[in-house]
Amino acid sequence: MKTLYAGSCKTLLFAGTALVMFVNSLPAQDPGTNQTFEQVVSGMKPIRWYDFRAGGNVSNLNALAQYFNPYGIAGTTPTHQEWERYQPFNSDNFRFKPDGLYLTATLPSWGGMWEGGIASGQIWTQEGFRPGVTGYNTYAMLVRMKVPHIAGEWSQCWLYSRDWWGNDGSEIDNPEIMNSLWQTQYNWTGYNHGPGAGNIFFDRRNNPWVWTPGTDFSYDYQDFELVWTPDATYKYVDGQLVLGQQFWWTASSPAQLGIGLAVGSWEIPGLIPLNWGDFPASVAVQYVGMWAK
Repeated sequence: MKTLYAGSCKTLLFAGTALVMFVNSLPAQDPGTNQTFEQVVSGMKPIRWYDFRAGGNVSNLNALAQYFNPYGIAGTTPTHQEWERYQPFNSDNFRFKPDGLYLTATLPSWGGMWEGGIASGQIWTQEGFRPGVTGYNTYAMLVRMKVPHIAGEWSQCWLYSRDWWGNDGSEIDNPEIMNSLWQTQYNWTGYNHGPGAGNIFFDRRNNPWVWTPGTDFSYDYQDFELVWTPDATYKYVDGQLVLGQQFWWTASSPAQLGIGLAVGSWEIPGLIPLNWGDFPASVAVQYVGMWAK
């Protein structure tokens, strides 16, 4: 077992997996690592609810445009040698079905199986968040989503600033699930990026890269949850804490919550689409909830 932090710590066994938890290193008001997500938010104030299902408050393109943007910092320009090119709101890449919003990758008439040749959808909250700055000291966020399982898909939910010049790489991911050479829809990843990423104090992962709980994340909807305090992030899946890390947001602008489907990248081994028949492919989102205190 690798020591991640020079301080007071203890090791527990949970379902046969060694967990390292560090005590006396976080403020008392932070969540307890033995709490479920539901227990943490039970004492918090509901502040946002975006329901993409039929009859929900965001169940059509007009309502979607009231709360979300279709682009992140890159607009329609492919980044990281990715194959998708994100699109403005439209009925092909943003498909509303009774069970939710399907952010859909398609092969358009102008495109093909190459870098920038796949059209896809993503959404970003128009509103920005940062603990201690945008009105609240602690935020909790829940995204209920289902991912595809095609080769080369890269399902993403993350917090990032649209201020390109003022963003120093600060980023919070939960989850990133990709079907590549080393990972499949059975593997969860959720990294923190940037100079504010600190010590990991709770870790349920199999190794430094992924957590493999035996769940096929493409089979049905799962809850991906985050509790974000000024000094740490707590990442949950279906209410269970998976990863806790000290973290300070150091970008100059608050973060927006983004959800999308990237497809293909020459930078990641094996993250390459293989079949024309795999498209259209979608990340389905049922709802997004937010709490604060």
